[in-house]
Order: sequence, then C-alpha cells, then structure tokens
Amino acid sequence: MFEPTGGARFAWDGCNYMSEEEMRAFSAASMPKAFDPAGFPNTILDVRYGTLPEQILDVYLPGTGSAPFPVLFFVHGGAWSQGTKRLTYLHGVIGVTESGYAVVSVDYRLAPAVRFPEFLLDVKTAIRWARANAGEYGFDPRRFAIAGDSAGGYLSLMAAYTADHPEYAGLRYGWPDASDAVQAVCDMYGPTVIDDPTAPFYRESGVKRAMRDVAGVPTFYDVAFGKTTNPALLRLAGPLGYVHKNIPPTLILHGKQDGIVPYQHSVLLADRIRAVCGEGRAELKLYEDRNHGDPSFNTSENAQEIIHFLDRHLGGPRE
Repeated sequence: MFEPTGGARFAWDGCNYMSEEEMRAFSAASMPKAFDPAGFPNTILDVRYGTLPEQILDVYLPGTGSAPFPVLFFVHGGAWSQGTKRLTYLHGVIGVTESGYAVVSVDYRLAPAVRFPEFLLDVKTAIRWARANAGEYGFDPRRFAIAGDSAGGYLSLMAAYTADHPEYAGLRYGWPDASDAVQAVCDMYGPTVIDDPTAPFYRESGVKRAMRDVAGVPTFYDVAFGKTTNPALLRLAGPLGYVHKNIPPTLILHGKQDGIVPYQHSVLLADRIRAVCGEGRAELKLYEDRNHGDPSFNTSENAQEIIHFLDRHLGGPRE
C-alpha cells in the first residue's frame, strides 16, 4: 500500500503523518528563537572554553544573590547539526538567573563536520572549563546542573551519566585535571533510543509524525552517529545504557504529541532509572498537547519547573 504526499509515493508503514498544512504550522511554531544578550544585564560572551575555535560559550550571571553561584549549563538542540548557543530555546531556562543561578550556554561542533562522540566531548570540556575557572567567574563548583532540549537534551543526559568516563572526556581539548560531573540534569524531549527504528513507537501511540523514513535518504541519526548495520554500536551511543546507581537526579519534560522524538523515549528512560536507582531519582512530566519544540517549553513557566527541581537537588542559591 502506498500513500501520496506532496506528489511523492511512500510505502505505508502504519504510522500517521502530519498534513502539509500541519507540517508548515508545526515548523513555524517549533523554530528556535534568537536570544539577544544585549537585553541581559550581566553577560560574559564568546568565552573560549577549549582548544578549538568552535568551542565557545556565553555566561549569564544572576543580578541578585552572592557568589559563588550554582550553575545551569544549557545545551541547544538542532539534530546535532543546527542551532547555536543563542539560536535556541534559551528563553525557557534563562529565568533561572532571577533565582540566583548562573547560566552557561554552550556552542559545540555540529554534524556533518563531526560525528559522535565529538559534540559530547565539547560539552564535557565546557563543564571542566567552568570547574577549573570557578573562582574567576563566581561559580560554585560543587553545584553544577545541565539542561538541554532535543539533541541538547540527549547531550545533557550523556554528559551527566558518563561523568569521569575517560573515553567520553575529550581531555585533549583542555582542563584534564577538572571533573566533568554535574549534580542534576534536565532533559527536554531528548532522544534516548538511538539503535531502534522510530516507526513502532508511532504505530503504538497513533501520534502524527513530522517526517518519513525514506530509503536511501540519511536520517539525522545517520548524519550524527554514522550509518551502521550493527545496532550494538549505536546502542553504545544511547543514554539508556549509561544509567547507573549514582547518576544525578533527572528531570524529564516531554510532550505526548511529539512528532520528532516519540514521548516513549522519555518513558523508557524514566522506567530504566527507577529500575536501577529506585524511586525518586527521576521526575517525568508528560504534557498531553505539546509537540516537539513546543513554544510552551520556551517560557518563564518552563524555567520555573526547572528552578523548583534545581532548588530541591542543589539546595538553592545563597541569599
């Protein structure tokens, strides 16, 4: 059976798909918004954190409270191939600075110029930079958290769960004597299953997909992780396999109408954490009506969700 879409014909795979009109509306709503740091009072911009020119970050310091400040690293999404530290959903986390947290927004190298694990090594190098230079910037090196959306959520999970793993450290990029551990992590609709096809999740839920798998056309996963016929190799790149008893507390936010990353990815992660760590280590919030990159994730209300989580697990900022 075939199904026509936009003049093309595709083998029917049992999934529902957005119409062209729905896809246009989805694309317009989910497009990351540019963040203008000029309107933010306490910024240190374009700081080099590693040995490469692409390894730069922005620092946003709170206007209240006293140093040392707890730190939230933010990792942008974009399928590991798009986005920047300012073209991202930074509006959805920057509000934590109003509650005394510093925000560090990280640029990392993108596919296809690099593949996994290079972009992960960049993120972990940024964490080591911040810990090694905590005194200069007013950071509290004992209270680091990390958050990201979509591909950035994936990178946040991997950075948090592979703390001090030398194979994923990227020590050649700098600060080899500092730890890359974080004390909390927030994943917003990040993919957790790299090795299995996506279609079965959508057949199970009936949620409309945004994109089709087309034979001969590389997927985002192919570009970022390298196409392979060995699922075991891809499984090594997925956060589920790195859940262990000492992972940091994890907040997971996902919309059930997500047409890019099935919400079941987050359910599987939360279930895995509960199985390994027991109750209380993972907090899963599913939103019935939100799609991927939903504007509701890019609001002050979203920042409040993260603040409540950080306050519980990092102890809150100093007065």
